[in-house]
Amino acid sequence: MTEIADLQQRRQALNPEQSFIVSAPAGSGKTGLITQRVLRLLCSVENPEEILSITFTRKAAREMASRIHSALRQAAYSPRPADSYEAQTWDLASAAVERNQQLGWNLLEMPGRLRIQTIDGFCRYIASQFALETQFGPIPEPSEQPQIHYQSAARALLDKIEEPGPIAEQLAVLLAHTGNDLARCETLLSELLGKREQWLPLIYDAGENRHYFQQVIEQVVSDNLLQLDEALMPIAGELIELIDFAARHVSPEDNLALSQLVGIRELPETGLAGLEQWKLILSLLVIKSGEPRKSLTKAHGFPSDQKETKARMTVLLDWCREHPELNELIADVMHLPDAEIDQAQQKMLDALSTLLPLLAAQLDVIFQQQGQCDYPAITLAALDALEPGAEDGAVSDITLRLDYQLRHILVDEFQDTSAAQIRLLEQLIAGWQPDDGRTLFLVGDAMQSLYGFRNANVGLFLNAQRHPVGPVQCTPLTLSSNFRSQQGIIQWVNSAFSQAFPALADISRGAIPYSPSVAVKAADKGQAVSFQGFAGDDHEAAEARYIADLCCDLRDHHHGESIAILVRGRGHLRAIIPALREANLHWQAINITPLASRMPVIDLLSLTRALLSPADKIAWLALLRAPFCGLTLADLLVITNHVENHNETSQQTNNALLVPLTGLREAMEAPLTQHGRQTLQRVIPLLEGAWQQRGRGGLRSSVEQLWIDLGGPATLANSADLSDVRSYLDLLENWQTGATLADWNSFKLAVGQLYAAPSPDDAGSDSLNGNDQSSTIQIMTIHKAKGLEFDHVILPGLSRGSRPDKKQLLRWQQHIDEHSDSSLMMAPLGAHDEEDDSVYRYLKREDSLKTRLESTRVLYVAATRAARRLYLCGTLKPLKNGQWEPTGNTTLLTPIWPILEAGLKEQIYTVQQTDVEATPDNNKPAKEVASLRHMRRLATGFSAPPRPDSSLSLGTAETAAESTTDNDSSLSNRARSMGTVLHRTLKQIANDGMQQWSVSRLQQLPLTWAAQLKELGMLAQPNELDSLLQALNIMLADERGRWILERHDQAQCEQALGYKYTDSGHMGTSVIDRTFIDDGVRWIIDYKFSQPAQGESEAQFINRQSRAYSAQLSHYAKLYRSMQPNPVRCALYFPQIPMFIELEAE
Repeated sequence: MTEIADLQQRRQALNPEQSFIVSAPAGSGKTGLITQRVLRLLCSVENPEEILSITFTRKAAREMASRIHSALRQAAYSPRPADSYEAQTWDLASAAVERNQQLGWNLLEMPGRLRIQTIDGFCRYIASQFALETQFGPIPEPSEQPQIHYQSAARALLDKIEEPGPIAEQLAVLLAHTGNDLARCETLLSELLGKREQWLPLIYDAGENRHYFQQVIEQVVSDNLLQLDEALMPIAGELIELIDFAARHVSPEDNLALSQLVGIRELPETGLAGLEQWKLILSLLVIKSGEPRKSLTKAHGFPSDQKETKARMTVLLDWCREHPELNELIADVMHLPDAEIDQAQQKMLDALSTLLPLLAAQLDVIFQQQGQCDYPAITLAALDALEPGAEDGAVSDITLRLDYQLRHILVDEFQDTSAAQIRLLEQLIAGWQPDDGRTLFLVGDAMQSLYGFRNANVGLFLNAQRHPVGPVQCTPLTLSSNFRSQQGIIQWVNSAFSQAFPALADISRGAIPYSPSVAVKAADKGQAVSFQGFAGDDHEAAEARYIADLCCDLRDHHHGESIAILVRGRGHLRAIIPALREANLHWQAINITPLASRMPVIDLLSLTRALLSPADKIAWLALLRAPFCGLTLADLLVITNHVENHNETSQQTNNALLVPLTGLREAMEAPLTQHGRQTLQRVIPLLEGAWQQRGRGGLRSSVEQLWIDLGGPATLANSADLSDVRSYLDLLENWQTGATLADWNSFKLAVGQLYAAPSPDDAGSDSLNGNDQSSTIQIMTIHKAKGLEFDHVILPGLSRGSRPDKKQLLRWQQHIDEHSDSSLMMAPLGAHDEEDDSVYRYLKREDSLKTRLESTRVLYVAATRAARRLYLCGTLKPLKNGQWEPTGNTTLLTPIWPILEAGLKEQIYTVQQTDVEATPDNNKPAKEVASLRHMRRLATGFSAPPRPDSSLSLGTAETAAESTTDNDSSLSNRARSMGTVLHRTLKQIANDGMQQWSVSRLQQLPLTWAAQLKELGMLAQPNELDSLLQALNIMLADERGRWILERHDQAQCEQALGYKYTDSGHMGTSVIDRTFIDDGVRWIIDYKFSQPAQGESEAQFINRQSRAYSAQLSHYAKLYRSMQPNPVRCALYFPQIPMFIELEAE
C-alpha cells in the first residue's frame, strides 16, 4: 500500500466546529469518514439525538448505523487495533463511549437513539410529527404502485370536460393541442405526476407570464452568444473578412441570407435580434449535424477559382477543429430558441397553469380515498410543514422546534439530491447563525450522480461547493485516495475519464469535470483493463459465448474471487443468461427478470382471473393448460367445441365454463385423451369446490388453496419459483378487497412492476449441501451495483444505445448562473399536427445533454466497481480505412472511445469478426437447431399430497411462520388474524426505528388494524383492537421487547429463506419473524401470541411451547448455519405476557 494522499483533508473533515462539503470519489471510503465524523460529534453534544444523519437508501442507512454501532462496541469490548486507520476509529469511538457513560445515554443498549434516516424517512417524520399543523394532515403509507393512481387522477381530471365552466374550457385547450386524443392526454398528464414536487411550486408562475419567459430566453441567448463571441476573439478579424468575401461571391439563388451580409464589419450583436445572423455565420463552420465542416463550395461563397481565399478559410476551419470546446459552444448557439414566445404556446401554458395544480389536487383526493401516498407527496408535505407562514417571519414555528433539537446534520450521497430536497434542507437550517456551533456536513461524488430519472440534480452539488446552503457556507474538501481498486485500474480510469468528462463545470446541465484518484493498492500483474470488440451479424451470441468462457476461466483460475456482470438494461442479458446456463455456471440475478414473465406467476394470474370471472374463456383455458392441469391442445379444442355447443343449447350464463366442463367430465363418449379424461376427473371437483366457497374468505387464501390442491407446488422447478409464487400471493393479499379485486387491470400493472427472486440454483447449485458458491456470478444493473465492489467486473453491451427521450407534455429548466441566481424556462409540447416550437426543442436538447452526461457517469460507476480486473465488451463497425468506430453516438462506448481506439491501433485490444456461416440450403445459421417442443405437466393420475408441512408453507411475508406453523390449538382463527396484523406492525416499527413511533402515531393504529382485519374477513371488536394495542405497548415497555426491535447488525424482519435438500428433493421457503446479529451472535426470534391456558402454570406453558416449536427453530438455525459462520441462538417471544424463552438450536 502507498501513503494516503489526502490524509490532511480527512483529518480536517473531523473538525466538529466547521461545516464541509466533501467530494468523495468511488472507493474513497466516504462511509468510514462519515462514521468517524459522527463519533467525533458525539463527544460534543449533550444528547445523541442532536445529530441527524441522512442518506438516500435504507441499505445505506442500515450500513451507516451498523458501522457506528460496531465501532462503539469494538471500543467498549475490544482492544485497540494495530492498523492505523482502525486505531483512529477506535480512538474516536472510545471517546464517544466514555461520554456515553458520563451522560447515561445507553447507546450500546439503545443504538436507536442515533438518528440515521433516509431522506424520505426524514420527510415522513416531519410530515407526520406536525400533521395537524399542515394542510396535508396525517401521512399514510407510500404506495408501491403510485403510477396506477397517477392514471386515475389524470382520468378524473379529464372527466371534467363534460362539466361546464372554466376548467372545461382549459381542458378543451389541452385536448385540442394534443389532437383530441384522450388516451394520449391521459398518459402525458400521468407521466408528469411523478415529478410534481419539481413543477408544482413553479407552475403557478407559468400563466399570464409571457413577458418573464421572454426575458429569460433573451438572457439565455445573450449569455451563450457572449461566451461564443469571447471564444472567437482570436480569429474574429479573419472570420469577418472571410464572411464578407463569401457574401460577395455567393449567388443569392444559392444562399440569399448569406449574400445579404455584404459589407459586414463586426460580429453580430449578442442578443436575440442578432441570433439569426450568428447561426448563418456558424453554418460556414459546421455542418447540419454539428460536426466541423471539412469542405467548402461555391454554395458557401468560395468558388473553386478562389484557391487562396479558400485556403485561408480551410486554415480557420482547422483551427476550429483543434478547439473542441469551441465546437460545443457553436452547437449550443445553433440550438438556441430563435423566436419570441408563440401565442398558441403561451395559451397552452396558461391552460396548464390552471390544470396541473388541479391534477395534483385530484391525486391527493385519490390518495386520501385509498389511504396511501407517494414519496413526492411526503416531500411536499414536509416542505409545507417547514414553509414559514405570514405570521412566522423568516423561519416557521415548526422549523424552530426542530432547530432546537438539532445541532449537526450530515447528508450522504448529496450528489443525488433534488431541488425539492435542497429546499427542505435550507428551510430546516434557516434559523442557524454563523459560528453558533451547529454544522452541516455534505458528502457525495458528483461523478457518481445517476438518478436524474428520480429528479436528482447534480448541478446542486456544484452550487453547494461555491455558494452557501441557506445560511451555511460549507468548506469544500476533495478526497483522492482510492482503497478499492488496484493501481492498474485507477490509472486506466484516470486516463479514460479525464477525456470523457467535460472540461468545464455547468451547474444548469450538471456537467462535472473529472477528479482523478490515487491508488492505495499496488498494481497487480497483467492487464488491468481489457476490451473485446465484436463485429458482424452474430455479435450478440459471440459476446455471450465470450463472457461465459471468461467466467469459466475466472472460476477455474481465480477461485474464491467475486465476479459481477453489470448491464445498463435488462434486455442486454437476452443471450448471456442462456450462455451461462450452457456453461453450467452458477449465478445470481438481482431485479432482472420481471415477475410477470415467470411461468408460475403467469399460471397464477390465469387461476386468479378464472376465479374472479367464470365467463373468461381465455383464463379458464389457460388454467387447464397450466402444468398442474396439463391438458393438451387437442383436449382444449374438444373442450372449446363442447362449451360452444353447450352455450347454444343452454340459456344459463352463470358459471359459463365450469358447468359445461362438469357435463364434459360426465360425458364419457367425449373424444378426450386418456390423460385429459383423468385430469378432468381430478380437477373439476376442486374447481367446483373453490367456486362454491368463493366470497367466504380472502381472495388470496382462495387462490392459494386451490393452487395447492391442484398440485401447484409439485410443478415448481426450484426454490426461486416458490419465492416468486409467494411474492405474487403477497401482492394479491395487498390488493384484495375481501374476495375480489376492485381493479383487475391495475393489479396486473402492479404485478408487472415486481421482479422475480434471485435464482442462485439456476444452474444446479444447492445452498444446503456445502457446495462452494464463493465464485457465484452476480448479475445486476449498474444502478443496483452502486456502492458495491467485486474483484472482477464484466461490462457487456456497451455499444447499445439508450432509449429515445419521450415527448413530455411540459418541459422546464431552472437556469442557475455563476452568482447562484436562478431563472425558469418552460415550454409545452407542440400541437399534434405542428412541429415543436424552438423553446421546447431547446429544452429537449438540454435534457438530452443531461442524459448524455449522466451516461458517462453511469459508465464511471460501473468501471469503478472493479477491484482487480475490468472487462469491457462492445460491438463495432468497420470503416473503409480498416479502422473501427462505435455503432452509435448515445452508447456507453462513446465517452471512452478515444482510449479504446488507441488501444485497438496498438493491438492492445482486439475485435472478433462474427459473420454467420450460412448453410447451402436455407441460408440460416449453421449452428441453429430446431427447438425441442415439450410440455411440463403433472403425471397422469397425480394426487395432491396432504397439506404441506410447516417448512413448505407459503404464507404471506407477514404470516407464513405464524398462520400455518403455530401448533397451539388454543389459538382461534380470530386470534391468528390479530397476530397477523400485529406481525406487520412489529415489522414496520423495527424497519422505521422505535423513535419514529410517537404515542400519537401508536394511538392511530387501531384504525389501521380494523381495515387490515376486515380484509382478512374479520370484523374486529373495540376490545380486540384495545388488546392488540395493549400487547404492543407491553412489548415496547419490556426491555427484551425493545432489544428485539432495536437496530442491529444484519437485522431483518419476516426474512424468507428458500432451501433445498438434495437427499430428499424437498424444497421450500421458511419465513423468520426477526433475526439480527448482536455481539457476534445470530439471533432468531419467533413471535408467538399464545398465553397460558386457564390453570396452566408458567413452567407448564414454557414446556408446552418449547416442545411445540423446538423443531421449527432448529430448522431455522440449520438454514443460517449453512450460510454464515456466526453462532446461532433461538428464542420465542410472547408480547402479550411478555415472556422470552430461549430454545436450544440443534
